[in-house]
Amino acid sequence: MKDFYQILGVPETANDDEIKKAYRKLAKRYHPDTNPGNKQAENKFKEISGAYDVLSDRQKRSQYDQMRKYGAGGLGDYGGFGRGGARPRAGTEGGVDFEDLSSIFGEFGGFGSFADIFSSLFGDRPGAGMPGARGRRAAQGEDLYSEVDVPFKTAATGGRMTVRVNVSEQCSVCRGTGAKSGSAPKTCPECQGRGTISFVQGNFAVSRPCPKCLGRGQIVTEVCPTCAGRGTVRRPREIAVTIPAGIENGKNIRLKGLGNPGTNGGPPGDLYLQVNITQHQFFWREGLDIYCRVPINIAQAVHGTKIRVRTITDKKVELKVPPGTRTGARFRMRGFGLTQNGRKGDQIVEIEIKIPQKMTDEEKKMLEEMGDKIGLKK
Repeated sequence: MKDFYQILGVPETANDDEIKKAYRKLAKRYHPDTNPGNKQAENKFKEISGAYDVLSDRQKRSQYDQMRKYGAGGLGDYGGFGRGGARPRAGTEGGVDFEDLSSIFGEFGGFGSFADIFSSLFGDRPGAGMPGARGRRAAQGEDLYSEVDVPFKTAATGGRMTVRVNVSEQCSVCRGTGAKSGSAPKTCPECQGRGTISFVQGNFAVSRPCPKCLGRGQIVTEVCPTCAGRGTVRRPREIAVTIPAGIENGKNIRLKGLGNPGTNGGPPGDLYLQVNITQHQFFWREGLDIYCRVPINIAQAVHGTKIRVRTITDKKVELKVPPGTRTGARFRMRGFGLTQNGRKGDQIVEIEIKIPQKMTDEEKKMLEEMGDKIGLKK
């Protein structure tokens, strides 16, 4: 039995946020877009997605934990597992009808029944094949993951950007069938167009995706040269994205429905954009506070002064620097930081005293005398 917790690299006590974080990290690493043509990475991505599909849903996770607790052999006598329990299927002895369980588990890894999950958990084992009892089901498209570089000021104040990502779209030549123009897909003889086959495994009747048509229910004999029979093509796409004010570096922006298209009429996946905030030459950020460093000369530091400081919105604000200010001293301008969820940060101004690089002997002597008077050591 496969261990979904081990697949995602999380403990059994992991909370929803820990599971989601682990999934996104692994999905980004093994996603087909990141590993084009790598079949091993593609299979790993499907395994990760399947594990997340179960562990991210509380009801599915609870049922899965029960399966792990009681083991495969305990399922046959475990009435009440799922709504109404697992009922014997007519025409089988000790077999199990997974209809109720599939209504709980829904679609798993793009396929349609709880039996698919069962098959995934315990691996593919030989069994007596027979026509599937369920038809092809709609499956949601895969989520896409990409990154976007956001200017510091845009991340601070919010705005709109246009990003360019590669997405899978339905092939316009074959209209998603994968068949060459002038030909048509044929009904799969193995599953009779259902997309799944069932077989007896011990005391269980289990269904799984048809290996001949890969769950599509149809066989393409003459493939479309444009999409190589996949039914989809990869194309660059420009998307307008709203950057929320105060977004933090590394956070994701979810664009619903902008992922890969679904199969068998299923909805598309989502697009997740990871925000990479570029550095600014004057400002930096800590939480909701904006920091900057402003230079003043020795005389201003000794006698005190008033300076005009630029804010993140390009507004100039007057700041009073008291006499005797030292390098590294910080002053707070309240309310001039970032705004997020009704909270507002401040702008912190750090003073840097600039020492002239070129000084005459007379200027050096005057500075030395002033240092002696105010107690500065050489």
